[in-house]
Amino acid sequence: MTLDLMKLLGPARVDPLWEAEKAGWRCFVFQNANCCYRRGSRLAAAWERGFAAAARSTDPVGLML
Repeated sequence: MTLDLMKLLGPARVDPLWEAEKAGWRCFVFQNANCCYRRGSRLAAAWERGFAAAARSTDPVGLML
């Protein structure tokens, strides 16, 4: 069995929910409480999860994603 190393190391599919959670975390760290996603959307909920997780964290800057 052979593996295509370039395929394994290539860019992965972008997950919009993960990106929204990371954005929420970063917004907490940079003290920006304004969500840029449409209110009530899945992306806004993911952003809120990231923001809330950073707020609960003991070291949000050190653990920034």
